[in-house]
Amino acid sequence: MLSRKFIILVCIMNKKNILRNLQLAKPDHIEWIKQGHKLLQGAPQSALKKPVQCTECGFGKWYYDEGYKLVNIPQLKDIETLHQEIHKTYTVLYYITFDRRKKPRATLISGGIEVPVDEKAFRQKKLRQLEKKTVTLVRALADVEKKVNAMKDSDFQSGWFV
Repeated sequence: MLSRKFIILVCIMNKKNILRNLQLAKPDHIEWIKQGHKLLQGAPQSALKKPVQCTECGFGKWYYDEGYKLVNIPQLKDIETLHQEIHKTYTVLYYITFDRRKKPRATLISGGIEVPVDEKAFRQKKLRQLEKKTVTLVRALADVEKKVNAMKDSDFQSGWFV
């Protein structure tokens, strides 16, 4: 739903659109934390957002297309890693709760032996990881915004920032 905002702004690479895409990424990824809290509170699967790959959310679509042109901003590499980790963490949290195999308890496979996992503690740990990574991502996005804001409009005319 929110990803349409990004798609509209991908068309023209300029300072204003870059800043808007960076700003849109924050609430979209904070939403994953909200979904994680709902998950731990026992919300039904139908009331939650299903996990998506980091390349499929609005920010990911922008980042792996137009965002890649911002190669002179080293913090974007850190953002890429964080972004991937956020999506992976929510995916694990979601599927440990709604196990695709329909087992009564989630399990970890270790040396060919299925070991029951304390689901509540594991899910709480994953939620804390999700929160920490998302806060770090939001701060990193703010740092990139500052860098982009400091750039001159003429820096964006070529479309590539090497």
